[in-house]
Amino acid sequence: MKVCIVSRGDLPLFPPTQGASVKLFYTLKTLSELGIKVYFVSAESEHYLEVWKGRFIKKNFPHLIAKSPIRKYHKIFLSLLGIPKDIFVIYHPIINFKLWLKLFYVVLKEKIDLIQAEFTAFGIPAIFVKLFTLKPVVLVEHNVESFQLPEVTSLNSKGEKIVRLIEKFACSLSDRVIVMCEEERKKLCKLGLKKEKISIIPHGVDLKLYKNLDSKKIRKKYGLKFPTLVFHGTFSYKPNYDAIKKIAEEILPKLKKKGVKAKLLAIGNFPPKDIKAREIIFTGPVKNLPNYIDAADIAIVPIEAGGGIRMKILEYFAARKPVVSTPKGIEGIPAKNGKEAIITSIKEFPKEIMKLIKSRKLRKKLEENAFKFVQKYDWKNICEKYVKIYEELC
Repeated sequence: MKVCIVSRGDLPLFPPTQGASVKLFYTLKTLSELGIKVYFVSAESEHYLEVWKGRFIKKNFPHLIAKSPIRKYHKIFLSLLGIPKDIFVIYHPIINFKLWLKLFYVVLKEKIDLIQAEFTAFGIPAIFVKLFTLKPVVLVEHNVESFQLPEVTSLNSKGEKIVRLIEKFACSLSDRVIVMCEEERKKLCKLGLKKEKISIIPHGVDLKLYKNLDSKKIRKKYGLKFPTLVFHGTFSYKPNYDAIKKIAEEILPKLKKKGVKAKLLAIGNFPPKDIKAREIIFTGPVKNLPNYIDAADIAIVPIEAGGGIRMKILEYFAARKPVVSTPKGIEGIPAKNGKEAIITSIKEFPKEIMKLIKSRKLRKKLEENAFKFVQKYDWKNICEKYVKIYEELC
């Protein structure tokens, strides 16, 4: 079977350093290892990728359609629709007709059986190609954007209506819609989509990367001692920025008042320049994320907005780190409070962190339960669910 995935080309794949790019990379790689020949199309790249048995091969587009980045006229049109500039990258597919032609070209040339669109607006070119080729379309909703985007960007009322219209249109004309968790399925049902059309497949984690971790050099490099906290993500994303601000202004100062000299390892792209707490070490993006997580003692996720599921939770579980999270931070992951993680309000974070610092027994209990829990989220298990859907539709 041959599947063509169309998605964002701005996401770094080699190596993947953001949540969405990790999801995309492992979907491509793992599906190819399960016997699906996968192709990847984006606007930003002059090439498309063929992925087979875990190997990525670049293939050329015809010269006339090879370049199709976001143009000035795309930006003007999106602005008129009320789409703010920070999300142009996920909404230009609705009018980037060269991207439509790129996808059409690959589907015909490579004799594709099924098209998969990742992110809502990428469903539009997929549906266009479906009209001419009758190939089934799977739409993967990383978040239900009608609900998520108003929380994380400056959408005006016109923009909200446009986003809702695009989402309803893309979902209704796709053959199957995939969301990350039950909460997201309920949101789509509120938009009028039939429950039977929606499948739940969460993000995964590459458990092989979390074997034989060695963080000695990292601890030495940054002078890390117990207790070291960890939080990672792309800090230009508002929920992550707000979380690191809460850590700097509320959580760490309260721990300090209790006599705890904790440091935070903040890992990820775009570290904020306006947050300069001495206790926070901004590493920037790193290649060996599992070892950096291993260098910490406790993971914290003080997130209060956003949608989907946080892959960072699964990564902390895989690295055997005790986790303190808000309900929003662990949304979509059916972990139990006090068993696999501590789930509480940000106000209670210092108190719960103190409990973990004082009790090795409690830390050990959470670590073991979380590691056992995360085993079912291995990418192979996740991608087998995709294959089952492909077989149903084809």
